[in-house]
Amino acid sequence: MGVIFLILGVLAIVFPGVATLSLELVIGALLFVAGIAQIVHAFFIRQWAGFGMNLVLGLLALIAGGLMLFYPIAGVLTLTTVVAVFFLITGAIKTGFAFQARPSAGWGWILTSGILSLVLGLLILAQIGAAMPWILGLLLGVDFIFSGFWILMLASKSKQLTG
Repeated sequence: MGVIFLILGVLAIVFPGVATLSLELVIGALLFVAGIAQIVHAFFIRQWAGFGMNLVLGLLALIAGGLMLFYPIAGVLTLTTVVAVFFLITGAIKTGFAFQARPSAGWGWILTSGILSLVLGLLILAQIGAAMPWILGLLLGVDFIFSGFWILMLASKSKQLTG
């Protein structure tokens, strides 16, 4: 499994546009199907007080998923913006936490991570048009590569312990 993740990660980095569009389409399809399921579920619980909210949430998921499937470029822009905002928020939280944790051991790593998240979020927002087609695919590729490495390391350690 680790090797598969490594291969997928490399492919996502080599073809970031394809990976970005694929990711957007999968998320759109998942939202669309989840919306249908939630709407169907809402009608099975019509007597429940949460019927209306369940129906509205299902419709929102269905509409969001449908829009992502029919307008994938807009979906990529939206997801890229959400990722940039995520980096900004987590960067601010990690940076604040680092200063609270100072002078504890490791606070510098937390600060570095926070600053890197802030910089990455700002870079994505500053280059949103240029970054949009490839940033999500690149991030997915990097995540898959790191996942592949830790899976391989875990398997290696597991063999050492049992063998």
